[in-house]
Amino acid sequence: MNGIRRPAVILADSMEEYMATPDPYKNPPKSKLNIFKLGEYAERVGKDFSELTAEEILQFKNP
Repeated sequence: MNGIRRPAVILADSMEEYMATPDPYKNPPKSKLNIFKLGEYAERVGKDFSELTAEEILQFKNP
């Protein structure tokens, strides 16, 4: 193992979108995940973000 962890859930619509370098001159794309609510949930259940399962994370996906 080289120390690089793969994300449990990739929320990008395509791999190109996931791997692309962000352009600092453009507005970022709208988040596909409600990070605030996910953080509240993680705190409530006593877990770190990295300990959450894919099912737990997908509960907070924006429509």
